[in-house]
Amino acid sequence: MVIVIPAIDLKDGRVVRLTQGDFDRQEIMNEEPLQTARYFKDQGASELHLVDLDGARSGRPGNLEIIQEILKIENLKVQIGGGIRSSTAAERYLGSGAAAVVLGTAAVTRPELIRELIESYGPGRVVVSLDTRRGELAIAGWEEESGRSLEKALRELKGFGVRRFVYTDITRDGMLSGPDLETLEALLKENIEVTASGGISSEKDLQYLQEIGIERAIVGKALYRREINPETLWQVKQDAD
Repeated sequence: MVIVIPAIDLKDGRVVRLTQGDFDRQEIMNEEPLQTARYFKDQGASELHLVDLDGARSGRPGNLEIIQEILKIENLKVQIGGGIRSSTAAERYLGSGAAAVVLGTAAVTRPELIRELIESYGPGRVVVSLDTRRGELAIAGWEEESGRSLEKALRELKGFGVRRFVYTDITRDGMLSGPDLETLEALLKENIEVTASGGISSEKDLQYLQEIGIERAIVGKALYRREINPETLWQVKQDAD
């Protein structure tokens, strides 16, 4: 079974979901992020994908108090992204118990930071988010185009020692239209760990991901809208193991 990682996107202290990364197309999912994180943990989730949208947009981590509280939840691995563009920001999270940091913009604009973090913490705690729109990486909260193709960026990042990636097709994100199986399958041939993100709408989509060899998937809107039932999903996985 694919490991399902619930996504909690933070904006102005609340859990939200954006459609195709558009800040003007925001849906509030819960006013209490800590409650949301505990709910997923209580239902059986072992990991959490936490995104600071305010940080992603501004380049400076926000929602710090909420994030620190979530990191205190026992037996829950949390990977954090959004606005991590310096060693200080990354070390703040990693030193507070985050399992890994997820970098997107910095992977394009500050590749030396990627090298530095991998040297300090190892490749297992540094994840690069490949967020693409029509094959080109988007940065700064997905509001700017980088001018870098997915293929070129991946080749360079592998050279820096990155081994863990999250791939998101922005046009599918929040649309419940299914994951980009073709690109995911191509990425798996690069001998890297790929976590699928964007468009996952059902347990059938998870089955498709498993069939092509994806082992991890970040799921947001489908869990909140119960297109995928969070109260049974992890129990089904446990029964299958």
